[in-house]
Amino acid sequence: MIKPYFTRKNLMVIALTFFYSLFVIFTGLCIDADHLLISKKNLINIAATQMGFQPISGGTAGLVTLVLIGVYIVVFMACYLYIRRYAIVNNKKRYGAKIILSYLGVFILCFALSVGVGLLIQANLKKDLGLLMQYIGQAIALGSLVYLLVFGLVGFGAMLIVNFISVDKPFKFWSEKEKTFVGDDLEAEAEVDVTSSFDNVNTEVTQNMNQSIATAAGAGAPSGEIGNVKRVEELDDREKVFPALSKMDIDYNGYSVDLFETDNLSLEEICVRFRNYLAKEEKLYFDEDTIRLFVSGFAASHFMILEGLSGTGKSSLPRYFAKFAGANLLFIPVQTTWRDKSSLFGYFNDFSKTYSETDFLLNLYHANYNPDQIHVFVLDEMNISRVEYYFADLLSVLEYPEDEWKIRLMQIPHGFIPPAMLDDGVIRVMPNSYFVGTANKDDSTFSITDKVYDRAITIDFDYRNDAFEVTGDAEPIKLSSSHLNSLYNEALAIKENQMTEEDYGKLLKLTDFIYEQFDLTFGNRILNQIDTLVPVFIACGGKKEDALDFLLTRKVLAKLEGRFEEYVRGALKQLLQLINKTYGAGVLKRSEKTINTLIRRL
Repeated sequence: MIKPYFTRKNLMVIALTFFYSLFVIFTGLCIDADHLLISKKNLINIAATQMGFQPISGGTAGLVTLVLIGVYIVVFMACYLYIRRYAIVNNKKRYGAKIILSYLGVFILCFALSVGVGLLIQANLKKDLGLLMQYIGQAIALGSLVYLLVFGLVGFGAMLIVNFISVDKPFKFWSEKEKTFVGDDLEAEAEVDVTSSFDNVNTEVTQNMNQSIATAAGAGAPSGEIGNVKRVEELDDREKVFPALSKMDIDYNGYSVDLFETDNLSLEEICVRFRNYLAKEEKLYFDEDTIRLFVSGFAASHFMILEGLSGTGKSSLPRYFAKFAGANLLFIPVQTTWRDKSSLFGYFNDFSKTYSETDFLLNLYHANYNPDQIHVFVLDEMNISRVEYYFADLLSVLEYPEDEWKIRLMQIPHGFIPPAMLDDGVIRVMPNSYFVGTANKDDSTFSITDKVYDRAITIDFDYRNDAFEVTGDAEPIKLSSSHLNSLYNEALAIKENQMTEEDYGKLLKLTDFIYEQFDLTFGNRILNQIDTLVPVFIACGGKKEDALDFLLTRKVLAKLEGRFEEYVRGALKQLLQLINKTYGAGVLKRSEKTINTLIRRL
């Protein structure tokens, strides 16, 4: 496939190399002492004489050797660029040992084919080898000088013409034309008026103009603003507005990396090895079901909350999972001042005419360039501020189909060219991005609402686990997003692991009772999470009843906390009896423990 490997810049370099080869061949003809094709009184030959070059007859052997050298110079440059692009596209080091050996191998091969064939021709024609090589050296040296001189004159001439045409216009380094990446391509755009408007942070323009004016006046909006509409007198190039995002475009040449190295392991093998890795390398000990829930939970939701006591490993689990799986990790301590999405996604600064780029935004952008690498975003102590305020946009878009996971950062003015992966001011949240929030339960934090809990997979950390001896493999792995998703899909396709009518019948008995006694129910979102998490949890080595027990505890019974009506105690005892009757005593251990805890508090 040509597109990912030969960008416009690559083709420009190949074209310039081709012209260089032509100049070398032409120079060889000009300085040839035989002068069969070109007159002896040519400028290049005269210059060569003045420079003290020895007149040498290259003849057919010299000309053919020069042609071969010219051809293989172009071939080498094309191969060099292809290998370099291969390294970039496949997420390899551009100057790693293997890549450097590839460069050297191509160079040696091209040199051997060009000079070697030339030497054979020289031998057949019985030419003096020393003189012939001297002739070729003179042609290459003088050809290089002529090449630099011609292109220097052309460049200065073009500069003079362009500036002469624009002599009465104000000077800018890049004039008024924008350079934009379309892939790696640079395209000049016509001069446009960019005096349009930006959205300020994350508010919306009200439709009623009078109401907007009143709102702006009440908020003390600066002169020239109506509500949240910012008038931009002049906007510089995007490298100034989005410096970090534009630099990433340059680093990746505008193309995403297609492949990420991965190990072919099953979900159960991943869970076992991850648990062993935590114990052996990090001295962190988790029970098997916690690891299974962590790995399988991402199949049901890209948003996970790790909640519980301080010091139980909530922050360490996602941090070391990223290290274990070769994923990209962003660890962000949430601040008490976070009130809206600008805390995560940044905002446009109307004073400096630049966009304030956050680490969160940069990593989301990086995920667009690396769609096959898992990206883990950890929001530490996420409930130290109100989650539904600053995380609202992500909570909403993660409910949509994956191709609609898009968040608008700002309104792009007409004619302004945004970074390559920021289509019309919209950042795409890639399916390879997983968001983990850690939450403490104490007086210094805000309570997390049911709206947030319903959309997340929440794992409780209520106690420390005992140390155990590691007996299996504990080495880190490489896990790609595509392989992880294929494992999820394979698990979902196993009919034996799926929820059956009998399973839903048992669960329905409990949920109907809970609805009648406590007026609590759940919708299709939680049903979808059950359909997904249960078979994946089983593929991780768990049991169906344990997955249902977890979901029943977190999605339904957790909502009974804080209920102190007189009837609650008796209803909880009846629910406990119903659970034992439906599933058997000791089967749904989490649910039984939660109910007994609630009864003790009443």
